[in-house]
Amino acid sequence: MKRKEHLLVCLMEECAEVQQAVAKGLRFGLDDTHPKQADVTNEKEIVTEFYQLISVMEQLEMEGFITPPTVKEVQQIKKQKMEKLKFYMDYSKNERNLIED
Repeated sequence: MKRKEHLLVCLMEECAEVQQAVAKGLRFGLDDTHPKQADVTNEKEIVTEFYQLISVMEQLEMEGFITPPTVKEVQQIKKQKMEKLKFYMDYSKNERNLIED
């Protein structure tokens, strides 16, 4: 396995760890802690795993395996995602599947 492949596998693993942390947050609550790590909430675990994912992306960028987006491209990506989130949340609310807090 080459370095690029190794980093891409690490990226996949970090994606899975974010998923797992989010699932635990949903199942047990964001403020809940693991019995063996009473000082680490599920919320902290989600944040930690997310930034570990970002770190691997940054390593891929630094090594030239992935071209980082420009600030303008990042803003556009985020804007499009926020619009999509709003659209589907409104849709789900209209279908009576999303309940407001």
